[in-house]
Amino acid sequence: MNKYDAIDLLKVKEKVTEYCAIEDAKEYILNEEVNFNPLLITNKLALTSEALDLLKKNFSLSFDGIQNLNDLFSKADKDIVLSGYELARILTFHNHCQRIKKKVLSAEGELKIKDFADSIYVNDDLAKRIERVVDNSGNIKEDASERLKEIFSNIDQNNSQIKKASDNFLVRYAGSLQESNVFMRNDRVAFLLKNSDKNKFHGYQYGSSASGQATYVEPEEFIELNNRRSTLENDKMAEVHRLLKELTYLVSRYADSYRLNFDSLMQLDVIFAKAEYGYYSSGVMAKINKDGSLYLKDIIHPLIDSKTAVCNTYTLNNPYQGIVISGTNTGGKTVGLKIIGLSVLMSYLGIPLLCEEADIPLFENIYIDIDDNQSISNALSTFSAHISNINNILNNANRESLILIDELISGTDPKEAQAISLAILEKILMLGSTFVITTHYDDIKQFAYNHDNILLSSVGFDLENLKPTYKYYENSVGVSNAIDIASRYVDDESIILNARKYLDSNKSREDELLEKLALEIRENEELKADLEKEILDSHNLKEELEKKIKDFEAEKEALREKYLKQLNDYIEDVKEKANEKLEKLSDVKEEKKFFEAMEELKEEEEELPQAVTFNVGDYVKVGAANQLGEIVSIDGEKVSVSMNGLIVKTKLDNLTKMAKPKKQTYKPKARMARVSRELNIVGERVEDGLAILDNYLDNAYGSGLSECKIIHGFGTGQLRKAVREHLKKIRIVKEFGNGDAYDGGSNVTIVKFK
Repeated sequence: MNKYDAIDLLKVKEKVTEYCAIEDAKEYILNEEVNFNPLLITNKLALTSEALDLLKKNFSLSFDGIQNLNDLFSKADKDIVLSGYELARILTFHNHCQRIKKKVLSAEGELKIKDFADSIYVNDDLAKRIERVVDNSGNIKEDASERLKEIFSNIDQNNSQIKKASDNFLVRYAGSLQESNVFMRNDRVAFLLKNSDKNKFHGYQYGSSASGQATYVEPEEFIELNNRRSTLENDKMAEVHRLLKELTYLVSRYADSYRLNFDSLMQLDVIFAKAEYGYYSSGVMAKINKDGSLYLKDIIHPLIDSKTAVCNTYTLNNPYQGIVISGTNTGGKTVGLKIIGLSVLMSYLGIPLLCEEADIPLFENIYIDIDDNQSISNALSTFSAHISNINNILNNANRESLILIDELISGTDPKEAQAISLAILEKILMLGSTFVITTHYDDIKQFAYNHDNILLSSVGFDLENLKPTYKYYENSVGVSNAIDIASRYVDDESIILNARKYLDSNKSREDELLEKLALEIRENEELKADLEKEILDSHNLKEELEKKIKDFEAEKEALREKYLKQLNDYIEDVKEKANEKLEKLSDVKEEKKFFEAMEELKEEEEELPQAVTFNVGDYVKVGAANQLGEIVSIDGEKVSVSMNGLIVKTKLDNLTKMAKPKKQTYKPKARMARVSRELNIVGERVEDGLAILDNYLDNAYGSGLSECKIIHGFGTGQLRKAVREHLKKIRIVKEFGNGDAYDGGSNVTIVKFK
């Protein structure tokens, strides 16, 4: 039994191991010794604190599936060839090393836990070599080497030949077969033939069937195929063995590094298990207090259900050297003593405490005397074992020690026990050790009350319901309440009455003062509790009122936003309808202006006499189209006319020469039309593409666009060239050029309108 098991340290460790994934990490925690070296203590607390902070930032680190492979590395060191399955396990371990190393190093900040990740050695060449040969299940890959690939190809070919031959044999000699199946005997293909026909095929015989009426025969025509099969299988095994042997040697070269990797992974699992225990238990990391004071705010015992546990606050600082806890049986005295001892030990191991805040002093050792230490094997009574253990404590303790004693001296005459207890307590004070002691003895309570360096405290008891409250009170005196508790179980009331008489007759003046003091303290504590409850109720009422005000303001703001939105929607709807009406009216006016302008042009055209010769740049009317255009080229009797950007080819005799029209400031608008800013004519013939372009430019310009993008691609460059030559001749085009690198470059042309 470990000396700290008396205060449940092992049980706490077992709860922590529930968060471990690696078996060796669980063993490590269970067997981890408490070290009183300040540097080691500070380091353990810092590591767990870092991991706890990472968990609070949603940082997750999984150790599932990590196994100790030292046995495999030892086999490799001894040149024992590893199997494919064993190599696959090493590859999996390598992947875990790589994953965790990368994950930990990716954490923000300069962290001590990164030292463990830095120490993890990852050999990518080893992993690639193993991956080349085996799959995740440890099966040898058919293409692990060129030689093996060739062997597997030959095996497939041989199997196909055997299957084909077997199918033919089953058909040809169906009458000689006992069963129409192929059998394997001595890893060779054979058939079950009737005994009457077994010698017809001049092959090898491998024994009779169960009935004795047929024999397994390898026909002569299969001997060469089977021999070939055996040879190929032997070649395969030899090549596989060669590959596995090479990988085993490679593993042995890096075995020591991967052994150390496992130690690093195990330590990380230990650190994060402690952190997760604290994270899921709402624990905190203790601070090391160098001035020797102890402070545990609202702490609970880690083995008591947090839903039912009573929180208590324990303090021990100057001028107090130790604590004496008194009070009723089963009232929480021992639990309080254990909590203080456990908090120190858990902190030294880097395990979070289940409290709001914790300051822990540094001790050189902790000595414990708790529960029934009777030793049957050493023939010691309860008292003898008790005093023997305390004697050992007094012989070894010093100013840097923490002493925990539950029920200072018991198991003997109460008067003598109190006398010995007082002497022991004086000795502890003389040693200068920090201590926590529980007691029922009034003499010890009086002794503690009279010494300014002893904090006298107690655990609460509900006299009305005769139940312990498990609350811890500083600067108070507790009574055993044995008679009150006994009254719940003794039927004869006279026994209780007589007990009270005997107790009153034996009370000293000091006892009466102590009882009076205990009663006053209890009343004060009750008043304090009532006051704290009223303050808490007032605080809760204030918070509830503030919440209602906040909810009201939020609801008011939500309603305001709702009505504003409805109002804005209504205004926008009215504006939209008004704009529609204005646009319709504007369109009518624009159309009227357009037709009036056309009438003026028509009158001017009719006034000009027709010419007999035509030149490039002349304005003409084409046939009966009654539209004005500009001659852009003349080739003999053939002529090209641009009509609003559209090139029309016709003959000279189909033209009527017209006067150059007056410059119009009017631009038709099409408010309701929406034209895309892009035109894609990739793949179109030049002539068709230009016709589409003219129509699009008219619409785009008329819709009010300031620029557009023509997507023509590059291809042979003909369409791109034709588009740009054509754009030079269109009056509404201000300029054009390539798109930028993100807009298509020379595959597009950006056009800007005048």
